[in-house]
Amino acid sequence: MRTLFILILLIAGSLAAAWLGGETWLAREAARRIEADPRIESAAVTPLREIDRVGLRLAEVGVETPQGTAQLPALDLWAAPTSPNEFHAALPPQMTVPLGGQPRQVAAQNAVLTLRVSPGNDMAISRAAAASGAVTVDGTALLTALDLDARLAPMGADAPRAARASYVLSGRAEGLTPGGVIAMPPAIAEAGAMSAEGTGRVYLTAPLQPEQAQRPQVVGLASDGVTLRLGDRTARLTGHLAADGEGRAQGAVFVYTADPRGWLDLAAAAGAIPQTGVTLVETTLGAAAALQPDLPPGTPVPPEPAKGELRIPLIFRDGQSFLGPVPLGTAPLLPSLR
Repeated sequence: MRTLFILILLIAGSLAAAWLGGETWLAREAARRIEADPRIESAAVTPLREIDRVGLRLAEVGVETPQGTAQLPALDLWAAPTSPNEFHAALPPQMTVPLGGQPRQVAAQNAVLTLRVSPGNDMAISRAAAASGAVTVDGTALLTALDLDARLAPMGADAPRAARASYVLSGRAEGLTPGGVIAMPPAIAEAGAMSAEGTGRVYLTAPLQPEQAQRPQVVGLASDGVTLRLGDRTARLTGHLAADGEGRAQGAVFVYTADPRGWLDLAAAAGAIPQTGVTLVETTLGAAAALQPDLPPGTPVPPEPAKGELRIPLIFRDGQSFLGPVPLGTAPLLPSLR
């Protein structure tokens, strides 16, 4: 990753030189750096030679990852002259990617990764994005469309005290069928394709930077709406969480659904809860949803559910989790960027 980031920084530097001469120099310098870095290899590095972008075309690329070596027949790295601090990597339609420690054949339509840095903010990452059409793994469909975007944004008055930066997240993933990549209970795999769409925000102790000795910590998460679909089942999630002194979640998450029984039947079929306990759990959810939630200090009041919809409250306070007033156990830790 470090070498790839150096390559795209070199692309921006070449804009100061003559157009064709700059790309030629860039290709030579990139080849020199690749040869000196054992984590990446390429059979050839050539200028891109396109009128609307400055960049490189790499052939037969190998990149070492913690899971193994990724093999890409080609890789285009470029920046537009109008946005010299925003870099793009166009992935090939066919590649070998290590997943779970095993090399897998991945096909992706029009897959592009984007990274924007802010030179006036210590090269902080101000945008990161990934977009793709249909993706298959070893010939098995994984998803039909992906569009994810994260942008550095002002934090706002409701940010956790420890936050020093926030990223607004938006995206969608359609036609998810991950059963060909990870082991899933048959009931889940047979329930239909998954999809997710929505927006959110992650609060960090510092902005992300490409060359950070220590990654920032996640100190808060928030969303006003993420919609999940699995077959004909739909649920919407909202919530605001902050990290307590031990890094555990404090705040609340609310699940809105008009079909709680459908989700519970699926959970029972997948072995997550006993089939004999479905009715009891459904009754408990209904009772918890009927109560006015007792929110931790600073947690925003959630929207009212729509007609025919159940609002299920998950409360996190004092290191513990609650379904309404019912204790569930220890509160989860907020995720880590490591």
